[in-house]
Amino acid sequence: MSDPIKFVHASDFHLDRPISGLSEIPNHLIKTLASAPYEAAQRVFDFALTERVDFVLLSGDLFDHDSGSARAPSFLLNNFQKLAERGIHVYWCAGETDHPDRWPSSIKLPETVVTFSSTIVEEVEHLRGDKRIATILSSGFDSKRRNGDAFAAPAGEGLNIALTHGDFESTSLKTENIHYWAMGGKHKATRLDRSGSVVAWPGTTQGRHPKESGACGFNFIRVDSSGKIKVQSVSCDRVRWLPQKIAITENVGVLELKEVLSERALKIIADTTDQIVLSRWLLNTEGNFNPRIRQEEWSSEILEWLRDEFGRGDRGLWSTKVDVETPKSLPMEWYEEDTILGEYLRAVGRYQSDDSLKLNLHEYMPHTVKGDMMASVAHVTRERRDITLRRAAMVGVNYLASHKHVDEIDHDEVDEIDDLREAS
Repeated sequence: MSDPIKFVHASDFHLDRPISGLSEIPNHLIKTLASAPYEAAQRVFDFALTERVDFVLLSGDLFDHDSGSARAPSFLLNNFQKLAERGIHVYWCAGETDHPDRWPSSIKLPETVVTFSSTIVEEVEHLRGDKRIATILSSGFDSKRRNGDAFAAPAGEGLNIALTHGDFESTSLKTENIHYWAMGGKHKATRLDRSGSVVAWPGTTQGRHPKESGACGFNFIRVDSSGKIKVQSVSCDRVRWLPQKIAITENVGVLELKEVLSERALKIIADTTDQIVLSRWLLNTEGNFNPRIRQEEWSSEILEWLRDEFGRGDRGLWSTKVDVETPKSLPMEWYEEDTILGEYLRAVGRYQSDDSLKLNLHEYMPHTVKGDMMASVAHVTRERRDITLRRAAMVGVNYLASHKHVDEIDHDEVDEIDDLREAS
């Protein structure tokens, strides 16, 4: 029985793109955040060496030529050379930012690194000894390409791989005899398994902002002697965005909330020993509306406690923000008041109860917003409409309800809060 074919498929390193989306960066994390894209990419190459793969597929956007940074080319060259020393080939197609034609002419790539045109599909055979074990058809990013029709694979025995970069619809990649589509250009890992074929975007190796949450990594592929393909997602990110949702009651006590948050935080730390985790906490509420837990001082106190307890030193969980969910309902008596607040809430309530009343949000957009962007503002889903109106109601409460006060809390809770503050 012949040895299985093993290869790594990675893309979208974006080595020179920093992590963003943080309103403040603690001093002890500055170096980690700055080096995270490189550490994540390094784990890809280290894995390939450890597993002694046959080859590595890189589907573009490894770095940006226009950044002018010498660090990224130097980093890639160093790792390409290490792979070459082990006889591991690299097949690299261009993304939108890293066309190999613009690689510095003074830096010679190893012969084991094969790059491809973006205007035509080129075909390369990968050999193990003198035997062909895979055929790679590749072309870099081309904004005019809409499907995979140009990738004409040879019939017969052997593994056929298409290597390219673009945000295609998976259903448009239907060319016969392609067994694995090695795609790049989507930062969220996406895979479509179908009979005899796999279409895969491994995603970026390092999430850069809160919208790129969850594990990031690359694909490790094994093909057995019968041609069966097994794809394994391998995480390699150094910093991971993990938003958290916690269910609480509106009258939750500080100690009770901290117990719940502690349990979740310790689980995150235990589950992500190789990552620094960045978490925004959203507290989903139930019960009668309580303005106290929506006061900025209350959220700030919880946030500072989370940072002191779990974010300093090497514990690995940095909390970026604590938000309390916009309430699903407000006290009914507020809607009935003969006040500006009551009038405002009744107006919002009419939109909440009658979907036929349109939200003319485009009237409030700057004149520079036009075309598709303006159209997207005009189209509001039912869920987004509900959230928008709930937030609008809270804006009115915040500005018009300064006379509203939180119900008196009992002396036990006052003592509890004072004890916690003294302890901190």
